[in-house]
Amino acid sequence: MPASLPVEWGLTPRYEHHGKITSLSRGGCMLETGAVQPLFGKTIYVRVPLPEREWWEVRGEVLYYLRDTGFGVEFSDFTDEDAATLRRLMRHHLAHPPDAPDE
Repeated sequence: MPASLPVEWGLTPRYEHHGKITSLSRGGCMLETGAVQPLFGKTIYVRVPLPEREWWEVRGEVLYYLRDTGFGVEFSDFTDEDAATLRRLMRHHLAHPPDAPDE
């Protein structure tokens, strides 16, 4: 599903880069970032702000790289709690799409 979620990410849980998730699914996401580097096959750590003012921290493997854009990430080590958090996040963004006009 289309998304526009600001995130922090990194090769370690220090989250040294910023970006935006532009597409989100149960299996992974498209992460758009200015800090694009060929990371194919690498594990990255992603931290997503949740509507409840908490953070969701998840790991994933970089599946592909798009020059000057970002990369596709497949979530890994997914727990039941992660799956529930992702469902809540997706429901929230279905109800409040990123391109919806402000009321």
